[in-house]
Amino acid sequence: MTVVMLNGVVVDEREAMVSALDRGMTHGICLYETIKLREGVPVFFDEHAARMEKGLRRLGIEPPVDRAELAQQVVTLSRASEVPDGACRLLVTAGPPWGSPSLLIQAEVRVFPERPLVVISYRAGRAAAAFKSNSFVASLLAQRAAAGAGADDAVFVDDEGRILEATTANVFIVRGGVLTTPQTEGSILPGVIRGKVIEVAEAAGIPVAERTLRLSELTSDNMLLLTSSVRGIRPVASLDGLPLRQDEELVGRLRSLVGEAERASAAAFRATYG
Repeated sequence: MTVVMLNGVVVDEREAMVSALDRGMTHGICLYETIKLREGVPVFFDEHAARMEKGLRRLGIEPPVDRAELAQQVVTLSRASEVPDGACRLLVTAGPPWGSPSLLIQAEVRVFPERPLVVISYRAGRAAAAFKSNSFVASLLAQRAAAGAGADDAVFVDDEGRILEATTANVFIVRGGVLTTPQTEGSILPGVIRGKVIEVAEAAGIPVAERTLRLSELTSDNMLLLTSSVRGIRPVASLDGLPLRQDEELVGRLRSLVGEAERASAAAFRATYG
């Protein structure tokens, strides 16, 4: 039996129900966060919670619980679902017009290929990309296009050829020793791991830049990395058939630095939330 937590109660996933008129159902008004679980606690919990709180304020939705209660619910579900290491998904819906928002928490183990990824470009963008809206249609269509092309993922490119982000990840390009990522100006999600990669790289003396990246600029001498909370840092083997440079030493160094930050985050969570 797979269990989830709905509004503070652990239930069988088949019995977890919300109102048919919940505005998450009728209007797609809901936000989510996907957090990495490490030894039963969420990694970078405060950063994810803060982003969700900001998005809820933007949508005029009252948070269903405070941050301390949310932390306890995540830990409780991790134990109940027997998923100490994996992915935890938080979903807040707007609720029905007459009622309160709903909070759904899921935990699961996710498996990803270890090899560098094959990626295609996809001309589109996500609405309300500044926060994690449950409006996932653009990403779904891009993922289907990638699968149809025999690829692992897709990178969104706008009409001007600017690289934005992947379907569920941020993008970094390494060129001339500089780790470069698009600016967060509403067109991409300000990813938690994106921010951590920038933070740890700068602290380690690795040059970082935030600027516009264009598909036409990409050459086989460049590296392309995708970053997300659960998948971590993933190198890309090719984009639209263009082979890309691989640097296992740099990837290993970045992963080690982010891993140290994850361990520190888990320890801080335990100290703060118990």
